[in-house]
Amino acid sequence: MSSSQEGTTQIVLVRQQAAAAPGAIAAVRLLGVLPPDWACTWDVADDLITLRVRIPGGGGGKAAASVVADRAPAGWSAPR
Repeated sequence: MSSSQEGTTQIVLVRQQAAAAPGAIAAVRLLGVLPPDWACTWDVADDLITLRVRIPGGGGGKAAASVVADRAPAGWSAPR
């Protein structure tokens, strides 16, 4: 789901259900629930979302995994 490199954590989500919202809509929903102090860039395709976040105070990978696992848009999850 996530990997850390040089203070940036990368989060990848894949659409797992055909009825799930397409990438752009799912990305907006996901960005809306992330903590406001996270700096974030992203790449979005219909079936793939890649977020790169900088999380103040460290703990990047674990913090990102926790938030995304709890708040990923319906039908989206980490690659299997």
